[in-house]
Amino acid sequence: MNFYRIFTILLSAGTLWTCVVTGQPRPENEAAAIARAQNHPGDRALRRFSRMTPEERQRWLATLPPKRRQQILQKFRRFQNLPPDDRDRVATRLERLHSLPPERQTEVRRSLQQLQTLPDDRKITIRREMRRMGALPDEERLARMNSPEFRNFYSPDEQQMMKNLSEVLPPGK
Repeated sequence: MNFYRIFTILLSAGTLWTCVVTGQPRPENEAAAIARAQNHPGDRALRRFSRMTPEERQRWLATLPPKRRQQILQKFRRFQNLPPDDRDRVATRLERLHSLPPERQTEVRRSLQQLQTLPDDRKITIRREMRRMGALPDEERLARMNSPEFRNFYSPDEQQMMKNLSEVLPPGK
C-alpha cells in the first residue's frame, strides 16, 4: 500500500478518533482546526488504542456504535499489518507533522485531502514525484521544486500541495 495513502488513512483515523473521543463533529471554523492541530486528539487516541491490551480494546470498542467500531478496527488493522519499516516511516511522518506549527499542520492535512480528490492519473504522477523527492536531501528537493521542469509540469495547486507534503518527508540521504 502506498505510504501517502497510509498516511492519509492515519490522518483520517485521527479525525475519526477526534469525533469518537469528543462526541462532537469536526469543527468547521479555521481557529478550531488550528487549535486541534498542535496536539491532534485523534493521533493521541490512536496511540493510546495501540497500547491497549486486546481486552481493553474490546471493552472500549463495545461502547461505540457498530459503524464507528468497524471503521476504527479496519484502519487500525491496516496500520498493524504494515511491515515494520513502513510503520516506522509512517510514524516518522506523523512526528514531523506534529513538529510543525499548527497552521502548517492544517495545511499539510488539507494537502493530503486534496491529493485524495485528484484524478487517478494525477495522483499517481504526484505520488511518484513525492517518492523521488523523498530520496533527495532537503536542498536538492527544494531545487527540484524550483526547477522550470517542475514548474511547467505541475499546476500551481499541485506545486503547493507537494511543497506542503514535502514538509513531512524525512530528510533525504
